[in-house]
Amino acid sequence: MIPFMSDNTAVYTVMALAAAAAALAARQLLRGAPADSAPAGGRAREKFGPNVRLRDLYRLAVKLEEDGAAFYLRLAEKARDPEAGKLCARLAEAETGHRALFLARLERWRDLPPNRAEWPALLAKARAEGFFADPPADGAAEEEMAAYAIRQERLSADFYRMFEEAFPDAWKKEKLRDLADQELAHESQLRAAYPGVK
Repeated sequence: MIPFMSDNTAVYTVMALAAAAAALAARQLLRGAPADSAPAGGRAREKFGPNVRLRDLYRLAVKLEEDGAAFYLRLAEKARDPEAGKLCARLAEAETGHRALFLARLERWRDLPPNRAEWPALLAKARAEGFFADPPADGAAEEEMAAYAIRQERLSADFYRMFEEAFPDAWKKEKLRDLADQELAHESQLRAAYPGVK
């Protein structure tokens, strides 16, 4: 016992410290993994290396969805079939919603910038995997653009499945599995709208 504390004071101090530690642990558990932590493992660490951080994976997802939304707006303008144009406009809205989901997660860590040492290499690796392939040029045919969109939806689903493995939390896994399923649904819708595109 600390000499200047009574028995009761020491007990209350230990209880208060234990309660504070428990509250901090519960808060961390509810908030999820810290932004500066590494993914739990799986393909994300295998593909992007041991230094990748969750915040960087979130930033990759934001970029993936931004690029997708912008591309779908271009394809909607080019679509000859009004129904295909409406589909592409809806897909652009869906990608914007996905982007908002990841931005909301990043907002919690606003003070943490991208990992400067790793971000350029991470982006290069993501490009090498095809996640950020250059879209067809402005003058491309609608069918070429549709084929690109179909490939990107498949890659996005693969990205979210890989991303899902990085999180131990069941809720996050369920959310990411749902995103992967949505991307596969987008692919199916595009194939139905463009049946002649491989």
